[in-house]
Amino acid sequence: MKIVWVTSEAVPFAKTGGLADVSGALPEALAARGHDLYVIMPYYPQQFAKLDLTFDSSYNLLDIPLGNETKWAAVRIKKIRKGLTYCFIEYNRFFDRPTLYDWNGQEYPDNAERFIFFSRAAMQTISALRLNPDILHLNDWHCALCAVYLKSLLYSGNPAFRNCRSVITIHNIGYQGIFDKFNILLTGLGWEYFNYGCLEFHDQLNLLKGGIMCADKVNTVSKTYAEEILTPEYGFALDPALQYCMKQGKLRGILNGIDVSEWDPEKDPLLPQNFTAQDLTGKAICKQALQKRFGLPLKAKTPLFGVISRLAYQKGLDVFAAALEEMLAENDFQFILIGSGDPSLQQWFKLLAEKYPQKLAIFIGYAQNKDSHLLEAGADFFVMPSRYEPCGLNQMYSMRYGTLPIVRCTGGLADTVINYDPEKINTSTGFVLHELHTESLRNTIRWAADVFRKKTEHITLMRKNGMNTDFSWDHTASLYEEMYHDAHQ
Repeated sequence: MKIVWVTSEAVPFAKTGGLADVSGALPEALAARGHDLYVIMPYYPQQFAKLDLTFDSSYNLLDIPLGNETKWAAVRIKKIRKGLTYCFIEYNRFFDRPTLYDWNGQEYPDNAERFIFFSRAAMQTISALRLNPDILHLNDWHCALCAVYLKSLLYSGNPAFRNCRSVITIHNIGYQGIFDKFNILLTGLGWEYFNYGCLEFHDQLNLLKGGIMCADKVNTVSKTYAEEILTPEYGFALDPALQYCMKQGKLRGILNGIDVSEWDPEKDPLLPQNFTAQDLTGKAICKQALQKRFGLPLKAKTPLFGVISRLAYQKGLDVFAAALEEMLAENDFQFILIGSGDPSLQQWFKLLAEKYPQKLAIFIGYAQNKDSHLLEAGADFFVMPSRYEPCGLNQMYSMRYGTLPIVRCTGGLADTVINYDPEKINTSTGFVLHELHTESLRNTIRWAADVFRKKTEHITLMRKNGMNTDFSWDHTASLYEEMYHDAHQ
């Protein structure tokens, strides 16, 4: 099949979260299975500057209608390998920014204009380059409008889209692209699209909703999350639209994979010592290097808990912060936290690190690749107390590196981590809590530490279980193939 994948970010070019990891890995996996992939994304000069990119060709005068005007952009084209080509939309007024979506926690005020433009630019690129896709695969709200365009008179008669069906993947329904309704004037669509069955959402414009209602198939990134978003608790007010999709047979959940070549403890060049499930001795060396890197005492028998996370409400780090001080005061534990976000949480963790420098080390900022890999390899446990988690990748990275996840039972965390049970030790891979409150999280962390100290053979078995679990993209790619074929039925 010819598949056009549209995304606002993809590794290694630009990243804020898991969307970029998926957009870097899944097109690669689909291309490896014989499909012809074109990835369309913005060209971000300030992110791309460090990559020293060269392009194979360009399309220099792409006309993009926006409201009553026509903007002119360039398309920079780079062939990655057979079956995988990237098309970067270059328009500096919208994309030459220090970050992708916001500045100092505040969304750019012209985000509606920026991503309506990007969606229209993606459609114009497909038409201008005559890509003639079988599948238009959209990701999150930034390009959801393309599904509406495909059904509209603007493109439904365009020969480039004659055999095209659309799929939209919801990576996190908490972000929907909700803007003032008068932004519909920028889209080129008439007010007839501003209705309950399309873009209208409480008298505002909701780009994700339009994509959900118009796409031929809708999926999200784990089976449990696909069930959770049908409820008011997790649906962020889009649960009625998603229930409609479910009744139409349009909605499914497909668990993300991970790049097992990048995340491979046996060959990882970023580690001081490699290791395997059969020989875990290198993991102890990684733990020592991690403690040294973050200025903690070199204590092999003290359980070391790692966290890499946005400090956001979704991630439950406020509950972790509340649970932490008592453990720092009373227990021989070590914690390393890498992340940024909520200023009050950042300050709270800083104060705790100053008070307990032998037990807590923090880095406020985005995790560098080397530190991420070292933490996943060197920690004994990885803590993810999320309120909701569409898929989550860190718990899979952790298991791949023999680090046991401590997670709340939600979304992809529920689908990937099997709770410790001494009677089912051959399948256990981590520690799972159900209720997210301070005492429950604290008790689960202490429970994991207790097993670490008293049941070392169980910890070793669980590490091996996690390391031997297949989280590769190849299986995931086969499920996307099924969805693409179903979209054409």
